Amino acid sequence: MDHITHPILRTGLRLMFKLPSTLPLPTPILRQAMEISAQLFKTRPEVQVENCLIGGVPAERISTGAAHKKIIIHLHGGAFFAGSAKTHRALASEISARTDFTCYVLNYRLAPEHPYPAALDDAMAAYRALIDQGTNPEDIIIGSDSGGCAHALSLAIALRDQQLPLPSGQFMISPFLDLSLSNPSVNKNKNRDPMVTAYALRRGADGYRGNLPAEDSRVSPLFADLEGLPPTLVQMGKDEILVDDALIFERLAKQAGMEIKNQIYDGMWHNFQMFNAMSKTAKKALDEIADFITLLDHSGSVSSQ
Repeated sequence: MDHITHPILRTGLRLMFKLPSTLPLPTPILRQAMEISAQLFKTRPEVQVENCLIGGVPAERISTGAAHKKIIIHLHGGAFFAGSAKTHRALASEISARTDFTCYVLNYRLAPEHPYPAALDDAMAAYRALIDQGTNPEDIIIGSDSGGCAHALSLAIALRDQQLPLPSGQFMISPFLDLSLSNPSVNKNKNRDPMVTAYALRRGADGYRGNLPAEDSRVSPLFADLEGLPPTLVQMGKDEILVDDALIFERLAKQAGMEIKNQIYDGMWHNFQMFNAMSKTAKKALDEIADFITLLDHSGSVSSQ
């Protein structure tokens, strides 16, 4: 049925997301709109949702109640200025239900009120709190989507540089890793992408980077040293304006010796996994994420996939 539902979804996305993102609306209105639209996505009934603090960072703890020691820290998308644990609750519930992992979706501080390094500091505080509580780093996976992927990759880099224990792996959905928005797909796919505009991404990125240049590796981790980072799964829609971020990241990661698996889905859009209730392709992608998580062996290798 994807051949029927996808055109309808794409039309709806253009009206609900892409069109408003081209307008210079105040940030609070855009945030509220994202919160309202998130009600379209239903949380899996078998998970429990609890508010909590982790390292002083507000979060939602999403779990199936299974006695499983594995943990996902998820850094949500929203172009650095929007999004929350609530907007990504349904997505996290899908992953938790498929794996029985406990998922912490962080309500990290948002730009422009809190520019770099506020979100990274929050992610680091949450990660270190889990370690201090006795969680084995090999039992932690970092999840992320869209702009949250920049925070997630920056977290892994910071952990490596500070010689702190790394998580066993990370997965990224539609990563936004180059805040300069200078890659060819930004222009090439501007009409094909039904959801994301360069205007909205640049607006959020400028608020996040503050006085740092967009090409600075501290805010655009695509330009950072990727050596020694954990195994990574990347998923992207082929029609996204950001698809080159994923392709370039894969090339650079392999050059740095990282284990990386890149999955590009034909005809799909930004964060399409959130539409799994209406798309078999989105369901398959979530299953692939679950497979990556559950098959990640004790040594952190993805060679079994």
